[in-house]
Formats: sequence, structure tokens, C-alpha cells
Amino acid sequence: MAPKPTYEDLKERVRDLEKEALRRKEAEEALRASEAQKRAILDASLDRIRYVDKDMRIIWGNKTTVLFHGMSPEDLVGKFCYEVFLGRDAPCEGCATVKARESGKTESALMYHPIIKGMPGETYWETYCVPLKNEAGEVEGFIQIGRDITRRKLAEERVHTLSQQLLKAQERERQSISRYLHDHVGQELSLIKIGCETLLEDFPDTSPEIRERLAGLAKIVQGTIGEVRGLAYDLRPPGLDQLGLVESVFQLCREFSATTGLKVDFQAAGMDDLAVHPEIEINLYRLLQEALNNIQKHAEARRVVIRLVASYPNIILRIEDDGKGFDVEGRLLQASNEKRMGLGSMEERVSLLNGTLRIRSRLMVGTNIHIEIPFKETAGA
Repeated sequence: MAPKPTYEDLKERVRDLEKEALRRKEAEEALRASEAQKRAILDASLDRIRYVDKDMRIIWGNKTTVLFHGMSPEDLVGKFCYEVFLGRDAPCEGCATVKARESGKTESALMYHPIIKGMPGETYWETYCVPLKNEAGEVEGFIQIGRDITRRKLAEERVHTLSQQLLKAQERERQSISRYLHDHVGQELSLIKIGCETLLEDFPDTSPEIRERLAGLAKIVQGTIGEVRGLAYDLRPPGLDQLGLVESVFQLCREFSATTGLKVDFQAAGMDDLAVHPEIEINLYRLLQEALNNIQKHAEARRVVIRLVASYPNIILRIEDDGKGFDVEGRLLQASNEKRMGLGSMEERVSLLNGTLRIRSRLMVGTNIHIEIPFKETAGA
């Protein structure tokens, strides 16, 4: 039988219980303070932050979520997020939470909403979803984070539109200068050359020295005519308007091969019956020009393969070389930092056409450039 506790033993037990109660009270106060601090941090965020269960029912939303959507916290709890904010009966297509539920990992998505409760007009959102797991690794809920990027997206679209307009204006100016060089400067230089060659026909007694000097001037003028025609051709290839894209690309490849000594294998497929929009024609031509220029300057290649294919709804331009290759990410970063053209200008031009550009390169193996541009026919085609 256990001995009966003494008065001192009871006092010691009371003191221990008091200490334990004090520790618990301090821990509870620290926990409440920590929760209040975390809530204050979450409420201070400009992002919409929500905690939802595994079925996407809202458990909690931060202050920004509540205020911007004109709701009380009680209005949120227990409701589906897509039901409360969008008036839908199912999650949005591409929803980050749906993806996180399937993958069990943090997921992100760029979302467009024509209508969202509490906000005027269409909106764009960067959304992130973080799954919360228990000790067994099972997903019990999700943290949803939504960031309103509407202003940024609209600004990007304005820049995109202005860049397109600038590109079109640049091509119009190039075409105007090319036509002037060909129709005026070139013709006047040709008249000067003819004048030099025929000037002395009525003066048979002119000394051989003067005749030789005039022949030399005529030769210089002839060289200048060639340079002017080449400049006019670079500004706006005349064959593009008369012969079309495929024949113009064929001529470009033939001239590039003759100039550089590189073997160029060009083939087109599915392009014969297409009435390609002039904007797409000139930009595909410029992209190929830039790619060939880069190959000539940097690749040390022996052979170039070019394919131009119509594959609805895109036109595909593929350029391959067997050169020394390069570090794609490093080159793009360097071009961006140094404000250089080349690959950077190709990226920008493809982006302005709402296309995609993929570049793969391996050192001492070669480079593959794959461009896809959405197909657009000329009006009335």
C-alpha cells in the first residue's frame, strides 16, 4: 500500500500544477500572438489568398479577398471558390488547384476572366496553388494565391500592338526607299553610265587617255548601280510581290549559297495554293535572312537545311545547320544585355506574329531553329 502523501508533498504537487498551467497559458498566448501575426501578414498582402479544403470549399480568405469582392468572411466559408467568385458550377479550365490536386505539387496558371464578382470588366490573373499534406502525405487542403495582373497584361498588349504597328511602318518605309532606289537612283545612274560610254562618239579625235578615264568612270558607275540594286533588294526583295514567298526564299538560298559557298537544301510543302498574308510573307523572309546571317557569321557550318511547310493552322519554318553550335540561353541573355539584334530580334518578330520560336543547339553538332506562325490568308483569298 502506497504511503499517504504528506502536507509538503501536496504543496509540491500544487506548485508543479501551477507551473504547468502557467507554461500552457504562455504557450497559448504565444500561439495566439503568432496566429495574429501571421493573419496580419496575410491580410496585408495585395494578393488574394485563400485556404480551401480538398474539394475546393473555402475555409478562410484574407482581407484582400474579402474587401475586393465585397463579401463578408462568413459569405466565403463553406462555398466553392469558383461558385462564389465566378458564378460557375465547375472549376475553370486550366485551374491551378485542379492541377495541384492531380499532381500533388505546387501548380500555377495564367487565367483570364471576362466577369468576376466585385470587379469591373475583364481581368487577368496569375494564380498559384500549394497543396497541404498531413503526416501520411495525403492532401487535406490547398492554399490558393491569386494576383491581379490586368494592368500589366493590358500594358503588354498595348506594347505588342505598338510594336506591330512599328514593324509594319518599318516595312512600308523600306519598301518606299527600295522602290525609290530602284526606279529613280538606279535609272539615273544608268543614264550617267550610258552618257559616259557615248559621250565621245561625236569626238573621234579624243585622246586615248581621256577615253580610258571615261571608261573607268563608266565602270565605277556600273559598280555603284550594282550596289544600289543590292541595297534595294535587301530593303524589299522585289520577287516577294511578283513571285511569292517560296520563289523568293529559293532565290535567297541560291544567292546565299553562291556568296558563302555553303550547301543549302531548301524544300517547301503545302505552300502552292496558299494566299499568304503579305505581313506573314515579309516576316518569314526576314526571319530566314537573320538566321542565314547568323549562320554565316558564327556557325562555321558546311550545310544548311531549310524547310517551309504549311501545316494548318500554322506555317512552319525550320532551319538546321551542322555548325559548331552554341549555348542558347547564354546567347539570348547576352544579346538582351548588350541590346544586340540576331536571336533577340527573331524572338521579337515571332512574338509580334503570335508565333512560337524554339531553338535547340549542341556544341560541335549544330543548331535547329523551329518557327511556327499562325496562318492568315489575304482578304478575299
